Amino acid sequence: MLLSLLQLPDACRVEHKIPKKNIAEHARHSSSAARLLQQAVESIHLLGHITPNNSNIAAYQDAEHEYLELMLISVRLKEPLHAAGQLKQLHQLLHQSIAYPLLLELRNERGAQWSLAEKTINQASPEHEQLVVQELVVTDWQSGQPNELQKEFQHSLRFDQLDHASLKTLYLSLLGCFVRYLTAHSLQQTTLADAAARYDQDLEQQHAKLRKIQQLQQHIKTLQTQRDSCSQFNEKVAINLELQRLTRELKELS
Repeated sequence: MLLSLLQLPDACRVEHKIPKKNIAEHARHSSSAARLLQQAVESIHLLGHITPNNSNIAAYQDAEHEYLELMLISVRLKEPLHAAGQLKQLHQLLHQSIAYPLLLELRNERGAQWSLAEKTINQASPEHEQLVVQELVVTDWQSGQPNELQKEFQHSLRFDQLDHASLKTLYLSLLGCFVRYLTAHSLQQTTLADAAARYDQDLEQQHAKLRKIQQLQQHIKTLQTQRDSCSQFNEKVAINLELQRLTRELKELS
């Protein structure tokens, strides 16, 4: 699904199966992660491999980051579909296990979920074999019948529309597409065009806004659960007042 949306040049397309045991080795200190990998994953394939040689896009490296090549990995899931928390654990595990910037797809017959991860060089061990995941950015589940917002997001991922100045700018332009979409999705906007005028900040500012929105929404959800299970009238009033404050703050962001 994601490979067809990206429309990678033929030179960047590959078909290589990655044995699950290769990923499981990185999870050997976490029995739960290794177990989830075995229970949830049918197969893992490398479908895209973008390098300076096959794309004419320059690599990028500094003291904190390495963008020497980019990979597109697609993970075929077993049925039934696992819970959202378990899917996120799989995203985290794959990104941690592969020492390159990665565009990851978890998929089944009904749709897919995609992720990117900001990674940095392990300063404690510069001769590393593994980058350190700083932050994971995961989409919602994208079905085979996307809504208008999802269609616009998916169209924005086309390879020829991304920034080709370097492999770093290529990856960050993908990250920008994710952040813009997730912000619009979190604010229940129906199209990216609805929010176009609000996204003139740089990526770091956009990402900070998305984090704030998601934190507020999670806090609101937690407080609503507390309120609904609370039997003390005064406590319910206090929770409702805090909910009103958080809702106003969220509305200001939108």
